[in-house]
Amino acid sequence: MRYSIFTDTDWLYPDSAHSGTKNIRLTIPCGGHAGMQILGEVPEAPLHVTVVWHQNPGNSLTVSLFRLLPVGINENTDSSLMTTTDFERCKSFVTRKAPFEVYDALSPIDEEPFADRLALYLCIDADADASPGTYSGEVCIGEGCQETKIPLTCRVSPVTVPPLSSSALGMLNFFDYDGLANQHHVPKNSEAYWTLFTHYVKAQIKMRCTHILLPPGEAVYKNGKLVDFDFSLAQRAGQIARKEGARYLCGGHIAHWHEWDEQEYYPNWNPSLGVTTTEGYLQLRLYLTKWNEIVEKNCWQKCMTQALADEPQTHNDATYRILACIFRKFMPGIPIIDAVETTNLGGGIDIWVPKQDTYEKWRGEYQKLQDAGETMWFYTCAFPAGPIMNRSMDLPLTASRAVLWMGALYRLSGFLHWGFNYYIGDDIWHSACCPHKGALLPAGDAHIVYPGKSGPLRSMRFEAQRGGAEDYELLMQAYETAPEKADELIREVCTDFRNYTREGAVLMEVRNCLMELLENFGKQSI
Repeated sequence: MRYSIFTDTDWLYPDSAHSGTKNIRLTIPCGGHAGMQILGEVPEAPLHVTVVWHQNPGNSLTVSLFRLLPVGINENTDSSLMTTTDFERCKSFVTRKAPFEVYDALSPIDEEPFADRLALYLCIDADADASPGTYSGEVCIGEGCQETKIPLTCRVSPVTVPPLSSSALGMLNFFDYDGLANQHHVPKNSEAYWTLFTHYVKAQIKMRCTHILLPPGEAVYKNGKLVDFDFSLAQRAGQIARKEGARYLCGGHIAHWHEWDEQEYYPNWNPSLGVTTTEGYLQLRLYLTKWNEIVEKNCWQKCMTQALADEPQTHNDATYRILACIFRKFMPGIPIIDAVETTNLGGGIDIWVPKQDTYEKWRGEYQKLQDAGETMWFYTCAFPAGPIMNRSMDLPLTASRAVLWMGALYRLSGFLHWGFNYYIGDDIWHSACCPHKGALLPAGDAHIVYPGKSGPLRSMRFEAQRGGAEDYELLMQAYETAPEKADELIREVCTDFRNYTREGAVLMEVRNCLMELLENFGKQSI
């Protein structure tokens, strides 16, 4: 069988040419993972894929094999906003002209025949206590009576990625609770729904998410009058998330502005009621009192954070502070976290999350806040589009991983993205640019997983973000011993959010240099 090997930081397409690489060579930190993509031709018979080791790694190495599924990109990322069909506007930074297909979704290998080219993803996870050393073996692909053996070499480095319970990087990806029911065709709040939700939580934790977003409370009316709030969904979601190992929970958003340049905020359950009015305060009082009872009942005080209102702007930052004061009166000690578009929120927020271009635009002000001890994360979304690092599927796959290297360079301690599973539109498999307010979001911006038969299917962008989170942990270790060298390594991959390598091989070579740096310091300390 004709085949080729590719890194897990470069996109593969149904029409990709073969590379000259025939061997799989991986370097894995303890507690981390590494992967490679395998591309072949259309199989003529049912496939059987196994991995055979020459040395027994015990249970310390977990091998996973996935089938790569193509996803259709219907429009390109625009140079300034959302998407475009004018290739001239984006040809300098996108990978291909839309429409095209790219291998992004990962599906378990089953008996279903391959209708197109053989495309596989091999992933190996190393336990935290894995024995360092080099393990060799073969990936055996049986095609009818024929068998192809792909040489496999796996070096386990003594460098260790810490467990999520002690990670340096915080991470939050927003979760669509309504979308879960719609895409999997199950009733919301049914046992089937919560079984699926459990799988989604496991996927978020696999991607090294430290925070799980909970749904907000639902308003209860009697004779047209607000009388209570129901937090049963939030309580069930939080209980499942904690049981599955979530480090932190995040209460769902409470309010929002109507237009970005207006001053007032409005509670989500009543878009005509300002939070600065007496009635607005009384309804917030009821909401927060009930929510605090749930938090205390479940002993979540030390693991709870709260999102108040997404993306406060310079026009409404004073009102946001009023909202924060009301929250702190009824839920003291719970950190407030939000995506922000202003620097004027001091005292009203605990975990700042400016967008990547917002941070660079006002880096001096944000740096002052960091230097004073404020917690500073960052986030990405559909704006401002163009070549800036994001999870768009027509940008180089390196952007989905290198974005966390930039977080390390700026000493930002967390990452947020709004779209974990927002499956918007009729067919995300062929139209990855999801509709939004009369326009289309850049491909994949709304989701980093896909709806499978029994839960979420991971993606190559999911794996890239997971890898970037592991890289971040190693970079933080390097900063402790060789900060200047760590910065030099990062700048070989990226220098700001718009300038980064498009070559997966370059990123992986620097990653290996990072591990060698840490290994050498480890030897010196013995």
